[in-house]
Amino acid sequence: MPSQSPNEFVLTSSVRTEIVLRVSERPTPTGTLLSGVDASDSAVYDALSTLRGRGLLTEGDEGWEPTAHGHLVADSVSEWLSAEDFRSTDPAFWKNHRIDVIPSAFRRRLPEIGEYEIVRDVPQEPNRCEDVAISMLESADYCELTTPYYSRRHQEAIPTHPETRLLVTREAIDVSFQRYRDGHREELNNMDPATLRLTDSQFASVVTDEKLKFELPAVSEGATERQAGSGAADRSVAGTTALFVSETESAVQWGRDLFEALWAESDPLGPYVERQFPDLWE
Repeated sequence: MPSQSPNEFVLTSSVRTEIVLRVSERPTPTGTLLSGVDASDSAVYDALSTLRGRGLLTEGDEGWEPTAHGHLVADSVSEWLSAEDFRSTDPAFWKNHRIDVIPSAFRRRLPEIGEYEIVRDVPQEPNRCEDVAISMLESADYCELTTPYYSRRHQEAIPTHPETRLLVTREAIDVSFQRYRDGHREELNNMDPATLRLTDSQFASVVTDEKLKFELPAVSEGATERQAGSGAADRSVAGTTALFVSETESAVQWGRDLFEALWAESDPLGPYVERQFPDLWE
């Protein structure tokens, strides 16, 4: 019995990997593989023989092509390579931040985002992440925003547009209302005509027509306050000092799909405020 799974068997050889991916796109003659694969002829012949022996490839009139099993393995290998390529843009970000706060269906879709940049605070720019996030909000006509923390500076920058939608945690609402009740704020900053609902999500994201931005909690952080400039005193849930930013069309679509999924599971704000802050309910 083979000691390796089919996926492992393919991935442990660059020649086998390249052949499987090539023939999964179209039937490919031996001669084309010999001239197109960056390996010796003997390595190509050996790979073809072992892949056929494993039941992953078969040779037909038009050349080599995957069996049904081979197609499944090719799809799996392609997804794995795509995920590795996506992660390799900034391995430290994925190592040091919690990805489990993103629903599993959308974690699996992350590689489809494509190109991205990780923006970090640096000694010369200690508020760089916050500045980038604020700039993104200020330049948008409207947005879809999810946040587990309260920041007055962020709130002031959110475009109050009928198409703006906000998903905010109960903890963030508590901080906002309590600070108003304690006299630290002159008003509650009415977000009308934007629409606001309650979520349990523990990551922050903003989606506009042109960009996606999200923040993930750091692996070592719990519900601690983030020290990040003028908004730090208003934060109640851990943030990070790194932003994921992408401007690809697929990133915007990923962000919108995620927001819609969270929106469908969200709760209205009114009943919660009426119950928790009856003196402020109108």
